[in-house]
Parts: sequence; C-alpha cells; structure tokens
Amino acid sequence: MLDELIKPPFQGFDPEAIKFLAKLKIKKNNNKEWFDKNRETYETYIKAPMKELMDILAVECSKIDSDIIVSHKSIFRINRDIRFSKDKSPYKTQSSAAFALGRIKATEYPLFYFHFNADEFIFASGQYSSDSDKLKKIRAYISKNFNEFLEIINERKFKKTYGKVQGKSISKLPKGYENETDKNLIPFLKMTQFYVWKEYKPDVIFKPDIVKLITSHIKLDLNFMKFLNEAVK
Repeated sequence: MLDELIKPPFQGFDPEAIKFLAKLKIKKNNNKEWFDKNRETYETYIKAPMKELMDILAVECSKIDSDIIVSHKSIFRINRDIRFSKDKSPYKTQSSAAFALGRIKATEYPLFYFHFNADEFIFASGQYSSDSDKLKKIRAYISKNFNEFLEIINERKFKKTYGKVQGKSISKLPKGYENETDKNLIPFLKMTQFYVWKEYKPDVIFKPDIVKLITSHIKLDLNFMKFLNEAVK
C-alpha cells in the first residue's frame, strides 16, 4: 500500500520510443543483429516505461473496478510468432498491452487493449478472438439479452466515441439461428468478433495524460466488457 502511495506519476514516453519503432519498421532493420545493437534503446525507452505504466494502471484500474487485472504480464512481447506467417520479420513494430476482467490477459477472452507505433496510438475493447466456444456463448448471450446489449452499445457517449461495434462477419446465419427473423439482431449473430476502437496520433504517449486517456476509455467501455465477459463464462 505504501508503495502505491509514494509511486511517482507516469510522465509519458520519450519521443525516442517512437523513433526506435519507426526504425524497426524499416525492413533492413527488422532482424536480430540490428535489434541487439539497439537493445538498450528498446529497454530504456519502451520496455521499462511500459512496466512503469502498468504499475500505475494497476492502481488506477483497481479504483474503477477491482476485477480488472493489470500487471507486467499485460505487456505483449515484441517478438513476433512467425511459425505460420509468410512474413518472417522477427519483431513487431509496435508496443502493446492488454488486460481483462477477473484474469490475467488471455487472447481468447474479451480484452481492453492498446498499442502504439510510429503512426498511431489505438485503444480497443472487446472480443477480437474468434474462438469457437467463446463465439457461441457470445451469440447466445446477445440473443437472450439483446435489449441490454443495445442499451450498452447505443449509450450516447459510447456511440459517439466508437460509432458501431466492429468485427468480421459471416455471410449466413450460424447453425441454430437459421430461423431468426429479427432484422436488428441478425447482423450481430453473423459477427465473429465484437470490438470497438479509437485511434489517436502517436504523440499522445509523450504526455502524463496518457494514463487519463487510457482509464477514460476503460470507464467508458466497462459495461460493454462486463457484458462480453459474462457471456463467455
């Protein structure tokens, strides 16, 4: 508790973080040799500040909802999984983190998510994974609680910020819903992802206000996330 009280506020990222990611985006630099030569820059201006940011967000998010789990494990590794990718570049060109309700981040569950790179800062919330088990549960829960779902996604500030819920869709109604006639419900039953997102210029990460920006989105998206989290239980 004392550590939380005396922890200095997050001051934002140094512009060197964006410069590093911009250089990493250049194809000739995205290799282990270049990364190792510039590892100190990565450690100093991205990895260490991201951990500091998680420490602050852990405290601030606990004030919003004690079920939001934020830790250093919320940070995604910068190494890419290239096993099944045609692009064999070993490193991501962005730094990212995610956190969930009631658990440490797991990509198959609904997540609060953000990343920054040389071009943008993005905050997103929702179910990005098309995990079949979770998808079936979300469809069933939306169908059963459709009025509640509409109330959440049509809330004035939520709708003004994000517009509509995003995600890939299939062309036909899924098995079990072939006879559905509600024209408002049908588009959601066809969706295989359910998320919202907002894009900002990358320089928002240079200011202490980045903590306020992230937590404001978490507050705004909390009911949406709680709905999806309840659905996948």
